[in-house]
Amino acid sequence: MPETQRLDAINGTILIVDDDAGFLESIRRMLITNDCTNVLMLNDSRKVISELDRGGISAVLLDWIMPHVTGAELLDRIVGWYPNIPVIIMTAVADTETVVKCINQGAFDYINKPIDENRLLSCLRKAIMVSAYEERVRCLTAYLQGAPLLRPEIFSDIITCSSKMQGVLKTIESVAPTSGPILISGETGVGKELVARAIHRASNLTGKFIPVNVASLDDEMFSDTLFGHVKGAYTGATDARDGLVCQAAGGTLFFDEIGDLGHESQVKLLRLLQEQEYFRIGSDVVQKCKARIVAASNRNFEEMRAKGQFRQDLFFRVCGYQIHIPSLRERPEDIPLLVGHYVNKMAEELGKKPPLIPQVVLQALQEHLFIGNVRELINMVRQAVTLSNNKSLSIEDFPGLSAASSYNLRVIKDKIYRIQATFESFPSLEDVELLVIEEALHATEGNKVLAARMLGISRTTLLKKLNLEANC
Repeated sequence: MPETQRLDAINGTILIVDDDAGFLESIRRMLITNDCTNVLMLNDSRKVISELDRGGISAVLLDWIMPHVTGAELLDRIVGWYPNIPVIIMTAVADTETVVKCINQGAFDYINKPIDENRLLSCLRKAIMVSAYEERVRCLTAYLQGAPLLRPEIFSDIITCSSKMQGVLKTIESVAPTSGPILISGETGVGKELVARAIHRASNLTGKFIPVNVASLDDEMFSDTLFGHVKGAYTGATDARDGLVCQAAGGTLFFDEIGDLGHESQVKLLRLLQEQEYFRIGSDVVQKCKARIVAASNRNFEEMRAKGQFRQDLFFRVCGYQIHIPSLRERPEDIPLLVGHYVNKMAEELGKKPPLIPQVVLQALQEHLFIGNVRELINMVRQAVTLSNNKSLSIEDFPGLSAASSYNLRVIKDKIYRIQATFESFPSLEDVELLVIEEALHATEGNKVLAARMLGISRTTLLKKLNLEANC
């Protein structure tokens, strides 16, 4: 969508799907009278996919209950095969369960019959606008995948070798110089504030980076913390105080856990983003917001918007650009780098020599789920380095890890195929046992003590089995 295009315009081709021909015609006329002239209609749901295959569709208005192929079945196919086309569900079934089901399946939004004209037009505008922005970000990200970072020093605090994270960093370089708000999404502990600080540095702003965790603020504290107050505004306000918006002037105001904002606070933040202005408590003098807004959350906004827990208009104001940080489980190649970095850092803080990190420990950590992501890894490393007095770390230094978890399941699969290729007949238990011992020694770099622990046997038993193998 061009930057100069009016937000109230509906450009593109809209496909309406409903088994009621009269209803189709009424919606078509509704759209045409509002300057949306490119409208296609289908009253046979079986023809939808072939129509989408022709291309050129900007959005789909889809009935939920239809003969032949239902709206639910079509929604799954459209979301899976045409993820760039937003789908708005239309139905006379007005219950929360259906709404949540639609949104969870990937629908952009949901409209009840009889159709309200303003609601329909608003929905279509947002759907096409968001789809256009997402497409621009996808194209930009794909283009930047092969290009090196222009200013790698900006990201010196972010330890990664992951191609997914490199894509995130390149996207940051592209969107940071703009003035639009940015929403950072990702699980707890992935490093959203670290990314927000990188955005601030990449923005070349001269003001401060001001973080605020809005989850800890009720509606009254939210106003005072953000906007400040004048002297005498309320009992105890003996002096005037600037809020965080003022302190962030010329810089970045970072709203962490924005998904936990109360309803009243959402309204106040919406006004700040829409009007770029605010009032201090107890004052009627308008103050201008001169801060770049960056927000972060681990919440599912689609579900929250469907349930009315987060305002639609606020979401679209906050999400000028969206940056998603992949979980640590999606980038296990970063784990050895992170472990090495934090082992050295913790050892330096404790004034001790950094312990060695055996391969078996790294493998165990790469197999760990890390529900708490990087934050969980840092805590595990801190405890291991603090409590260990040995020259090298062991699996026992990491509570929650086990020797068995260090054995990569992908390696096991490869070895099974190798067994089948090596032996003409089905392998015996002795054959498999020797192969597993060989792999355990390889994983532990020949350390028989660690290999025995990994196999769940004593070192003496392992030596006996190795002697048997040597005598065969």
